[in-house]
Amino acid sequence: PHLMAQSEGGGFNQFEKADALAEHGKVCKRLGKYNDSQKYYDEAFLIYKKECPQEDDLRRIDVQARIRFEQADLTLIRSIGEQKAVTKEARRDSIDKWNESSKLCQEIIDAKPGNLYLLRKYRCYLLMAIEYGKLKQWDDAQKHLELTRKIGQNDRFSEVDIGRVRMWMGKLHFDRYIDNCSTIAHDEQNGQNLIKAQIQTSIAWQKLHEANSAPANIYLFRAHISYFLGDTHKAINLAIVYLIMHVKNISGRSCC
Repeated sequence: PHLMAQSEGGGFNQFEKADALAEHGKVCKRLGKYNDSQKYYDEAFLIYKKECPQEDDLRRIDVQARIRFEQADLTLIRSIGEQKAVTKEARRDSIDKWNESSKLCQEIIDAKPGNLYLLRKYRCYLLMAIEYGKLKQWDDAQKHLELTRKIGQNDRFSEVDIGRVRMWMGKLHFDRYIDNCSTIAHDEQNGQNLIKAQIQTSIAWQKLHEANSAPANIYLFRAHISYFLGDTHKAINLAIVYLIMHVKNISGRSCC
């Protein structure tokens, strides 16, 4: 029924239809139904590109960027699930989709201010920061997180928005720590990345928890950090909470 949502003027509401298809794509990805996920994402992207009203161009571009971002992740997850490793082809395809997502985000950042401009700019900078982090372009990721944080300080944004940026800052420092561990001997300088990860994630946890908006991801991030800090018991407890929340997120949903 959601796919057949009617607009006020009659006919199909293409935004609603595309949103529902993209959500189906996300659920199928979590369930390991990779072909279905790819199909739904492609259909949603095509609707946004060709059928959605042009008067809300920034909204169209915003969602297209997020779909390409999700598809980049899907390619990596599928490769790991089917090939037990990230193949060169999968990595190239993911990079292509991340680059396309970044270009779409840049269109919004360069646009003239208007309704919801700051919110979309915030989301685009955050999305680009996450993409740069996945590509291990640490300085670019840090730069875009700082830009996101500055926008989040605007009065229009909540503590949840600020907490979300802090969460990804913590994730960036942790990923940088892990990457350095695989290439250089553990040293004090790299150890600072782990400490920074703990600090940023703690700030994020405080803001998100107080607002009752802590996402499942932050439990997983805290579990990883706790483990490498030597607190195995805490890491296990946090990982269990993450698994419970993750299962709840997909329970009751179906791609069929």
